[in-house]
Amino acid sequence: MKAPLLVAFAAIALSACAARGPATAWGKEGVSMLDYRTDSGQCAVVAATYNPQENGANTAGGVNGQNASIPVRPGENAMTTGINKDINPGSAANQEPARSNSGGSYRDSDNADFVQRAITQQRAQEMAAQRARTGVLHSCLVERGYTEFALTADQKNALAKLPPGSDARRAYLYKLGTDPAVLATQKTVPAQ
Repeated sequence: MKAPLLVAFAAIALSACAARGPATAWGKEGVSMLDYRTDSGQCAVVAATYNPQENGANTAGGVNGQNASIPVRPGENAMTTGINKDINPGSAANQEPARSNSGGSYRDSDNADFVQRAITQQRAQEMAAQRARTGVLHSCLVERGYTEFALTADQKNALAKLPPGSDARRAYLYKLGTDPAVLATQKTVPAQ
């Protein structure tokens, strides 16, 4: 009883693995294997080294990672807390001792909402950077004359059986990517 159940679970796991993987590939009719590998490698390097310069500091709810001053409590201003002593040394604000923001183990730490917003912003920046790198990769391949095409279920299954980075996988993708019939019938429409 255990053996058939184990076989069923193994089949489900293998079919799930086969369903994963790329949904599309790139090809160019008449390209040599050397040029195919060179172009894909160069475009991958261009995409991997691309660094978008946006830091998200000016977005709604954004946190830019800088804390230039001690937070001012409601009902206070910066002059009465002793933060700006060097603005007017003879003022009454300087006669009052500076307040400490300590008062407990966790009082000086950032609140959970602030921390969660910072984490969310970091994740959003990472995802935007990855989308930008993917766009750079696609642009590089298109500029070199390559066409993106959708893989069929059979092609995905065959690709799933080949180890990533192997010569057999590269040869299979090259065979698909240089086949004029595949490029004509499976060509994807670029997103607008």
